[in-house]
Amino acid sequence: MNVSGNPRRVRPEKQPVILPGSDCKETMESLSFGRRVDITADTESADTYHHHTFVKKSFHRPTFCHHCTEMLWGITKQGLTCEVCNFVSHERCLYNIVTPCSSVASDRIKEPVPHTWSDPVQARKKFCNVCRRKFDDGVLLRCEVCEYYAHLGCLDFVVSDCRKCSNYEESKEMGEKKFVHHWREGNLPPSGKCAFCKCKCGTTECLSSMKCSWCWTMAHCGCYKQLPQSCNYGALAEILMPRSCLSMPVTNASVKADLASKGKLKKFWLDAIKAPKPKKVKTPRARPVSDAHVNQQARRRYLKANMMENSAETRAKDDETADGQIVKIYDGYIALSKRNFKTIQVQKDATIQQMIEAALRAYLIKDEASNYYLSSVSDTDGEITEKRLSELDNLTSLTKVSMGKAPSLFLRYEDKDTRRGTIKVFSGDPDTTSVPRPISINSHISVEEVIEMALHKFRIDDGDPNDYSLMEVVLDKGVQERVMERYECPWPQLLKARRNSLKQMKQTRYYLRKNEQPTMELARMYVGSLPINLSEFKYKQIIQKMLDEDSMFASIDMVYAQYGSACVSFSDHEAAVKAYKILKDTTYEDKLLTVLFIPEIHLDKLPEDHCPLLVFVNTRSGGCQGIDVQDALRKMLNPHQVFDLDQGGPLPGLHVFSQLKEYKALICGGDGTVGWVLSCLDDIGQESVCSSPPIAVLPLGTGNDLSRVLKWGGGYQQGDDLYQMLQTVMEAEEVKLDRWTVVFEPEGKHTEIDNKSNSSNSSSGDDMPNLFVMNNYFGIGIDADLCLGFHNAREEKPEKFNNRVYNKIVYLRQGMQKLGRKTNCRELNKEILIDVDNKRLKLPTLEGILILNISSWGSGADPWGSSDTQDEFQRASHDDGMLEIIGLTGVMHLGQIQGSLRNGIRLAQASHIRISMKTDMPVQVDGEPWMQLSGEVVVSRSALQATMLKKRKHRIARRNTEPAISGDSAAQRDQAKLVAVNSEEIAQI
Repeated sequence: MNVSGNPRRVRPEKQPVILPGSDCKETMESLSFGRRVDITADTESADTYHHHTFVKKSFHRPTFCHHCTEMLWGITKQGLTCEVCNFVSHERCLYNIVTPCSSVASDRIKEPVPHTWSDPVQARKKFCNVCRRKFDDGVLLRCEVCEYYAHLGCLDFVVSDCRKCSNYEESKEMGEKKFVHHWREGNLPPSGKCAFCKCKCGTTECLSSMKCSWCWTMAHCGCYKQLPQSCNYGALAEILMPRSCLSMPVTNASVKADLASKGKLKKFWLDAIKAPKPKKVKTPRARPVSDAHVNQQARRRYLKANMMENSAETRAKDDETADGQIVKIYDGYIALSKRNFKTIQVQKDATIQQMIEAALRAYLIKDEASNYYLSSVSDTDGEITEKRLSELDNLTSLTKVSMGKAPSLFLRYEDKDTRRGTIKVFSGDPDTTSVPRPISINSHISVEEVIEMALHKFRIDDGDPNDYSLMEVVLDKGVQERVMERYECPWPQLLKARRNSLKQMKQTRYYLRKNEQPTMELARMYVGSLPINLSEFKYKQIIQKMLDEDSMFASIDMVYAQYGSACVSFSDHEAAVKAYKILKDTTYEDKLLTVLFIPEIHLDKLPEDHCPLLVFVNTRSGGCQGIDVQDALRKMLNPHQVFDLDQGGPLPGLHVFSQLKEYKALICGGDGTVGWVLSCLDDIGQESVCSSPPIAVLPLGTGNDLSRVLKWGGGYQQGDDLYQMLQTVMEAEEVKLDRWTVVFEPEGKHTEIDNKSNSSNSSSGDDMPNLFVMNNYFGIGIDADLCLGFHNAREEKPEKFNNRVYNKIVYLRQGMQKLGRKTNCRELNKEILIDVDNKRLKLPTLEGILILNISSWGSGADPWGSSDTQDEFQRASHDDGMLEIIGLTGVMHLGQIQGSLRNGIRLAQASHIRISMKTDMPVQVDGEPWMQLSGEVVVSRSALQATMLKKRKHRIARRNTEPAISGDSAAQRDQAKLVAVNSEEIAQI
């Protein structure tokens, strides 16, 4: 950063602060426990500007105030900006600012919760929550749980204030726990409105306004403190899983590979660069995972990441005098060993004092520059030597020594008195509102003495020090905790940490916690991709052989033999983490195991009026739209109730919700995804308390016929309001969906029909499926032939089928190729015999047969059509216990049906159908096609009926045009009733 000018700095005057509950007559320092103890000091300063360092600045582009979101007007010196965090403000808004500077934002967090970082992605119209700058085309890191965004170079300074999604406490009753808003600044939707003043607060011009991550309440920065502190989870409270009834001591985010750390991320990109370039493939969304199709973009992303590696370099882009010298700054030996430096840009004639001030701003350190110094670094044969720079040194001489390269310097703290210092101790009770207490210590004060002084500071005079412990917490790329031994001395450890890293010492804090009997929260793990149909003892043996003694599990909770899966529990959380690291890379019978941690629901903490929503997302459906849908739903709901079907399928989520008496489900995917979840639900329904929960559908597939019948639409479009969709799920009505068993009997073989079975995994000796459960429709002939051609084309080049429109174009191309050509489906009526309800059906000349359970086929077409009163057939319905049989005359007929120009040929309505096929024919069940051998097909009603959710029609509220009745006399009320009765009679007539 250029520091050549001397801008006018605006700093508030310090004011004395009195601790809550303290006496004003207490002196600033008193003698206690034989040590010097600071009684009245407080970390919450009365700084009017929340520790911002403002300077007046002239802006050469439209700029908006980060407090009131209004534009800064003027010719020069339109407003003020913070030198550290880039906060922009009007002069009139200075004394109203409530947002703390990034240099002290971590100190305001009492109970830190680490973020769950996603893979580096690209996003526009978003702002970094650390440096407050807008993302252009570079990569960014996004928290998967809350709306927190950060540059790669700002990762070291993120505030670990993510929302805590599992907070089960056995000792507290359900009504004792009070939940407050979890406010997140900026990145609001443009249409957001303030809940207090009812004015617009959403903006895409700057990082401003607040939003609660739980109830999605939005407010201006100056309004949100006027709202009630308690959070009721908002409009989705009924379907949102409360965090107080969930326990998950080990999360998947805490054990997965941390790609967000710089070293691993750079290594990943460098490995991708060295990898051979694959063929150019258009992907719907480039994600930096280890798939081969993203390696072609590794070089470009790596260069962009290097450009954004340091926030100082980013700030220099907008500085009109950014033509100085680059200097590398290390904050200690750890940064030097990892080559993790920050760069500053200063003028070539900058003084040492100016370089120190720029280095402090780069590391977001809010302190006087006189307490620090710079030293040159040289690494010779592995030996690091330092030389302190004096005021006589300048940047020109340093550049000559470094052979024209950017000089490397150490930022060091001036150890004027290493014998004593001050530490901050926080209260370990999350429900208390007391501020952290600073305690003066020296090199000889142990943890036991610190506990005694902390009890005195927190006014716990009757507390026994032996009942308390001191916990050290380091907020460095997450949250690292450890319980300190009572004989340890914190001050020498802090001095050593300061030599290794100034930033790490600044992010070290201590908590005073009471020693309570720990609750035995088990870490539960799902293990899949094991051999199917084995005993529980055999599964236990298989998993035990893969693990060692330090990672052994406590027990097996449940075994799903038909899926080759087991759920195990660990009483030792460290053993669970070790077991995860072993099993996630283990293969058994050439199959990579599926391993993930799952939460536990405590029913005694779940409110009676809650009906939680279980969400399944198929991230591969609809051109990978499921990735964006999953990210959005995890922010709107509790992320522990949203499950990715790519990780173990529906089984982990159904197991977690198996003990709930009542819940709803939302399936985000196509018709095939709905059938997958329904089949899995039927298989494990006997072990679940709620065997048939009502299910809603968010259409992400290509056809989405079932979702059309249930009024959920023909397909999710980017930008649709998912929050409104969740509210609609709460109001949806329950309907029944008939399900049908389709049994294929090749010639010479006979299969017994079991209506209670719905397994679609059975197969004949020739690897042909012989039993399916049909939810939507079943086709033979020309329709199945087109579907089979589409399926083969997608299997050959799956990367092209990532768009719903492209998929339909391929269907159209397949149909055009069949026009005018002789197909193997011509004169299908001579090759098949159909018996409906034990009666032979006479067939006209046909090329295809459709058997419908729902009134939608082929992306919304209705081949059956509407039934007239004079028609011999009944109206088609998905819950009437009848199937509709329709004939197709050819490809042209299919096109006319798609264009709503013609209906299919109505043949019959029946509840039991038997079809005899004389030759091999293409068939399809719910869009899954294959060539079926000659034989018989039996379609019968299944005993299992699904409960679905149908979207209600929103009633339009009509304006009341009748005149108001003034007064409240009995005669007027009787007159009003008479008018209402007459109106009803007229309406009936």
